[in-house]
Amino acid sequence: MKKIQYLLILAIILFSSCSYKRFTYLQTSKPETDTLYKQNLILYKLQPADILYVKVLSLDKNVTEMFNQDVVSNFGSYSGGIFIVGHSVDIEGNVNLPILGKIYVAGLTIDEAKQKIEQLATTYVNDARIELKLVSFKISMVGEFNHPGQYTIANDRSNIFEAIALAGDVSYNGNRRNVLIVRALNNGTKTIRVDLTKRELLSSQQYFLQPNDIVYVEPYKTTVFRLRVADYSIFLTLITSTITAILLINNATK
Repeated sequence: MKKIQYLLILAIILFSSCSYKRFTYLQTSKPETDTLYKQNLILYKLQPADILYVKVLSLDKNVTEMFNQDVVSNFGSYSGGIFIVGHSVDIEGNVNLPILGKIYVAGLTIDEAKQKIEQLATTYVNDARIELKLVSFKISMVGEFNHPGQYTIANDRSNIFEAIALAGDVSYNGNRRNVLIVRALNNGTKTIRVDLTKRELLSSQQYFLQPNDIVYVEPYKTTVFRLRVADYSIFLTLITSTITAILLINNATK
């Protein structure tokens, strides 16, 4: 009897350990210490259909208003509190700005595009400065999230845990060890696998998301099995109830 009790206790301990590893983010085999993980960021390069907020600034208020006639900003549902209407990068990779005209920005980083526009603006105004932001930074969170959906990121850089937080965290049924990121590139679509339970993720290129990424968390196979068992149970209960009702009716009519 005692052997059975010991085996049950051991089974519970092993199950708890497995559950801990299943749900815990950024695990490490080393003792907990303060560690610096260097960034390994791939800078996003602008593509057609991106939307940019561009504002030309000058000490001369009249000049600023002249360059920014169509800049509209107001409070709305945009993440971070401000919704901004911007300029779209066309299919040829150009952004069309008032007075400055068409400027080719495809393939440039945000900072490179800012410098290019600023250089052009200074040919008109000596003290011109540029505010430039990417406002089409949207992430689609699908699969086993508590709040799946499409979310707009307020800054030019966002890591995968910020996006997960927006989606209400991975659900109980989600597989944190095999998360799929689907990323659109100029020459096709790339798929990336990420393990959220590994501490090494912090220093990998996959830690930071890029605009229009799709993050998919698949369910555990046991989840599908449980759901099917539940469906079968309902079906069997219905059949059993029907048979019982028919037998009761037959007995009552005899």
